[in-house]
Amino acid sequence: MKRKTTRILSMAAVTALTISMFAGCGGSSAGSQNSGSEGSEIEPCTITYYGGWTGADLDKMQALVDEFNESQDIITVEFTSLQWSEIFTKFLADYQAGAAPDIIAMHTFEMGQFVDMGVLDAEQVAAMDLNESDFEKVAWEGCKYDGTLYGVPIDINMHALYYNQDMYDAAGITNPPATGDELIETAMKLTIDSNGKNATEEGFDKNNIVQYGFGFLQNHHTFYQYYSMINQQGYNPFTVDMESITIDTEKSDKAIQFIEDLIYKYNVVPVGEKSPIDDFKAGTVAMIIDGNWQLSGLTDVSFNWNTAEYPQIFDEKAVWGAAELLAFPLSQNPDENKQAAAQEFVRWLSENSAEWALSGQIPANIKAQEESEKLQGIDAYYAEKDYVKFLPAHPAAVSLFSSKAPSPILTMAQDATLNNKDATEITGSLEEDLNTVMENNN
Repeated sequence: MKRKTTRILSMAAVTALTISMFAGCGGSSAGSQNSGSEGSEIEPCTITYYGGWTGADLDKMQALVDEFNESQDIITVEFTSLQWSEIFTKFLADYQAGAAPDIIAMHTFEMGQFVDMGVLDAEQVAAMDLNESDFEKVAWEGCKYDGTLYGVPIDINMHALYYNQDMYDAAGITNPPATGDELIETAMKLTIDSNGKNATEEGFDKNNIVQYGFGFLQNHHTFYQYYSMINQQGYNPFTVDMESITIDTEKSDKAIQFIEDLIYKYNVVPVGEKSPIDDFKAGTVAMIIDGNWQLSGLTDVSFNWNTAEYPQIFDEKAVWGAAELLAFPLSQNPDENKQAAAQEFVRWLSENSAEWALSGQIPANIKAQEESEKLQGIDAYYAEKDYVKFLPAHPAAVSLFSSKAPSPILTMAQDATLNNKDATEITGSLEEDLNTVMENNN
């Protein structure tokens, strides 16, 4: 594996622009044999931990860190969380200054950049001697790069369908949609104008809609839906080892056209919708596509709701997803005691991640899954584990799939959802823009 440590400072600037959608001692076994140095015990120390959580999940992660710190008096974890782009910029700057954190959280697709830069330590992961069978296979494999494990998976995230059960009952709808046709039909029945007519009825006024049947994030998550739909056609042009990208026009156009038709042909999705979860909570949108991280924020809504698996719009089941992992930055002057302490905390966090499930996450640790409290709506996400599709951990993935403007996937999303451009034109521009990013990253 080539290493590009000379690029760290310039990559820090790129990361800030392009990254998307992460004194005491701890653990039930803290102070036992050092995981990284057999036969020695961990001495009291403080370790640093960086993550990119900023919402309700931040509170849950901070609570876990506090619990670890309070459970023993050997290791103290100092936790810092900023937006993902900001935390990665801080990480690279601190690394260059010789003050990198002991643990860094990230998503699987972001890992490739940092491995390529030579700033992650796979040997510390290997020293933990983890059992693959203790983890969800898709999350475990997602933490590998070139066959080497560079992180410890802590959770899995996917998209699924949220629906308002009260609106279903009022419209006489029995089951959530399982196919593309059913999604369109159900959304039309639930799209109501100011005269009380739905989108299937004669005289429906598309210019005066008071309740939309469907909604989704019209940002980089639009690309994630596109990614689900091309994978549903048995096709994925994005791989870890890709040197250039050629997109199948027919399959890509079908996915883009389906997205556009929901907005502009069937009129069941608000143009330019910014926050579908807020629209769902307000009762102005009956169904939305969103992630399991939203579950913990729906505990006090005034209507009945549930979730269903992401609809199978094309030939086979597939849904975009990601995993979050904990990695160890490489040190030029390693402190074996702090490394052992960091490994101890990561092991504890993995084994105790049942509490992390309270933020809506699916723990990657199978035993923690079994011990976790199942939030309302989580079952649909569990049902998707066998066909979730991750974006690759390509070294340029952070730039390719950035949530920051301007980026290829944001341009694609805006062209489809805001501009209703020709699908073939969007496909061509997406392919060209992605390849330009790859060329600029070489």
